[in-house]
Amino acid sequence: MQVLLEVIRGLCDRPGFFYRSKTEEIVGDQPLPLLYLESEASPTAFLRALEHRLDEGRPAIPHAYVDVSSVTAEVAKNWPSGTRETPPLLPLLDVLSDRLGEVHVGTERLTRFDHYRLVDWLTSKRLPRKPGRDDRASVIELLRQWTGKTAQGGEEVNRAVDAFIPGLVTRLGLGLVAWVGSKVGFRWLAKRVPGLSRESKWFMRQNFALPNHSIEFLGFAERLTLGRRESENEEQIKLLLVHAFLEDLRIAYRRRPRFLPRRAGWRRTAYIPVLLDGVSKDNGGWELLELINDVRNETGEVDPLLVIAASSVQPALSQRLGTTPVSPDETADALATWREELPRKRQMLAPDARYLMIRLPFPSPDRKKWKGAPAFQAAPVRWLAKSRRLEAIIAAIVVVLLVPGFVTVQNHFEANCSIVGSAISPGVSTRLMDVDGNVECLGHSDNGNQVFGSNERLRWTQRAVFAQNEEAERLHDTNPGRPLVSLLYFSSLTHKDSNPDADHSRAEELEGMLLKQRQQNDRSSSGPLLRIVIANGGGLMKRAQDVLRDMITPLLEKDPSIIGVIGLDRSVKQTQEVITSLGSLGVPTIGTTLTEASLPDLSATYFQLIPGNARQADLVTRYAKHVGATKVTIHHPKLNQDDVYLTNLVNLLGQELARAEVRFAADEWTVSPQEVPSQCVEDHSTELVFFAGREEDFGEFLRAVGKDCYDKNRLPRILADDAIIRFIAQKASRVQDSLAGMRVSYVSMAGLIVLAGKACVAGKPDPSARGGLPLDAFCAGYSKLAKEIQESPLPAEDRPVKPWPGEHMGVAYDAAGLFLDAVIRAYSRRASSTPHRGAIGAEFRELEFYGATGRTDFKKSRVGEARNFTILEVTDLHDYEQQPTCVFLTGDLYGPDTPRLPNGCPA
Repeated sequence: MQVLLEVIRGLCDRPGFFYRSKTEEIVGDQPLPLLYLESEASPTAFLRALEHRLDEGRPAIPHAYVDVSSVTAEVAKNWPSGTRETPPLLPLLDVLSDRLGEVHVGTERLTRFDHYRLVDWLTSKRLPRKPGRDDRASVIELLRQWTGKTAQGGEEVNRAVDAFIPGLVTRLGLGLVAWVGSKVGFRWLAKRVPGLSRESKWFMRQNFALPNHSIEFLGFAERLTLGRRESENEEQIKLLLVHAFLEDLRIAYRRRPRFLPRRAGWRRTAYIPVLLDGVSKDNGGWELLELINDVRNETGEVDPLLVIAASSVQPALSQRLGTTPVSPDETADALATWREELPRKRQMLAPDARYLMIRLPFPSPDRKKWKGAPAFQAAPVRWLAKSRRLEAIIAAIVVVLLVPGFVTVQNHFEANCSIVGSAISPGVSTRLMDVDGNVECLGHSDNGNQVFGSNERLRWTQRAVFAQNEEAERLHDTNPGRPLVSLLYFSSLTHKDSNPDADHSRAEELEGMLLKQRQQNDRSSSGPLLRIVIANGGGLMKRAQDVLRDMITPLLEKDPSIIGVIGLDRSVKQTQEVITSLGSLGVPTIGTTLTEASLPDLSATYFQLIPGNARQADLVTRYAKHVGATKVTIHHPKLNQDDVYLTNLVNLLGQELARAEVRFAADEWTVSPQEVPSQCVEDHSTELVFFAGREEDFGEFLRAVGKDCYDKNRLPRILADDAIIRFIAQKASRVQDSLAGMRVSYVSMAGLIVLAGKACVAGKPDPSARGGLPLDAFCAGYSKLAKEIQESPLPAEDRPVKPWPGEHMGVAYDAAGLFLDAVIRAYSRRASSTPHRGAIGAEFRELEFYGATGRTDFKKSRVGEARNFTILEVTDLHDYEQQPTCVFLTGDLYGPDTPRLPNGCPA
């Protein structure tokens, strides 16, 4: 029975405007079968239960239930003696129109059944006797009674003109025009019936009752009246009644009359199931079904009526039609077969073309089968199709066009900044700010009313995060016992020029948090639910302190569910100020990619997964000694106070190399890396060059190092800092011909994620990574997310093509997991309220966290100094499919017993 209910539920769903069936070349609305339920016992219990499920749906599916055995009594009640000369030709259809005429979709009436009621009116009336030679006067009067409107003839108009115009000359001139008009146009006006233009055109276009045998609509209407229709084919008139009934429903569901959209039709998101109980040959039930079948066959038009008829009368209708009913469990397969067979049977005008016969078992008193039944509810109406939404948009546009400030609107549009986001959503606060001459949209958002940036992948990921926010709130509403906590992702999401490297890195971090969200916001779980608020500090975090002061701080004060901050792009002066301010507010903060050594001193609530520059300097020094480098040359741009990261790294590396008695030199370029001399002029194969710079300069640095190199064996080992991870991740950066054959090593922040390799993308990590269950869970989720992104409508250049998981994703994933573990520990101590942010920071100092990127322990230090730090190598930078390999590693792996090679890498 469950399969039958699922089929009925699926048939109620109205497909989208551009939906195309696999079996038919029909776009949008699809043909519906006549579901006929046969049973040896009365099927009333099934239809009554189904009606009850339909009544419970919210939003409700428009529907009607008719007990066919009571139709005669109901018609007599609706049409008392004297109201009409004859009963309706199709009593069941009349009752059905009455029931559906009372149904509302939202606040709107489903339909008035204008076409059907007009035909029914004509078939129940006799033409009044009118004197005179015009035999059309009677039908005109009858039709005007129907519309409730009257019209004046030409002569009345002429008299009105004479009485209204006082001037003799003017009166004569206009009188002449009116006289000519009475001979040409007003005579037609005298025969016109106002309010029937649409109906009259339709009746003369359709084929039933042979409308073309009449010259005009008036003649066709006359043929339908009592005293005239006796000479007509009654079967054809019944088909016309059914056709008119279905046409009224088609009009109600029409999404566009001709070219422009019709919002009332877009609001009809579910078809109309009508439940006809107890149909038989004698009570008109079979006849109505046969008429619907014939109308649909002959017109080929699609209508929204889903007929579900039931009968226990023998002999069964299936015997009459020569069909074999299927069991409820076979309904889905039978429906698929019906759809495949429909074009052929429709072409043959088969009497069983539209039927789907199902034999119900003898009803059981056990009602458990309905407990797992699907929810019968209409799909939500799209926002723009809702009442008054379009009017509000038009009014807003008019206001925007009229008030001064059009330039401001244009700036918002160019910056992808919501103009009214803050007004319509408490979770959005944005402002246009100038960042080095570029107007950018800065602030925070937790929903789709504001999505930051212009890169499609970054925007897609934000929308996916916001969808999970809605899911978290929905789950919290249904289960208030699950705590709802929020994390604030704060980074640089906008910039002046196109920079896919930065955009994709930010997208990767958000994807890592999204992955943790989806795993946490599981309805089967009892752990905390996770929301993510996204905040933008502007290009290079230049206005991050302004955003924190003016928008994030008020948010933190009014929303205690926000337990911490993740992200913070680049170790620059502005980021330092933000870390200091967050510390003064007592907000736990985890930097995802920051490594500058002085950052932990700025705030007692600042934590860092990635080891600092001191560890990186130690790593490079150890690697130089491991490979026996005779000299290390540090190439870097001109150091300045704003880029704290590079200044600190260069200084610490120099000190560490000197302490280890490794010969080194620092080479600074002033304008660009083109100043770096070629490393092939002399043999530098025993040396190591270290690139201490940003990813935007790395490609040019490599071209300078390898310039005019006829023997690449003379090149030194090339090692780059952790800032060039973005360069390694971007295919467009690496597939340049000038970089073919270049062998490059780089410092990896989350090397174990990269070592999980292509197998992780497929769903399971490479066994050599030895990551255990945390890495297994990450790869299982990442595989589904990566597939979803690949199948999204993103441009090809924005889809991730890296054959291994991104490091930024792994770090952000673990950062979110660290917060959630701290929440769980805090709740275990005091489960009565949301833990304070200060308590979360305190929990960090006692946690030993095992994540996808390795083990993290903040007991000794708020920086992950004991975490693994890896040097990865790519032997041919141009080969994007090549998996980086581990050549050196220091620090903890996933556990103390993880076997290692002599170079520290996992064995």
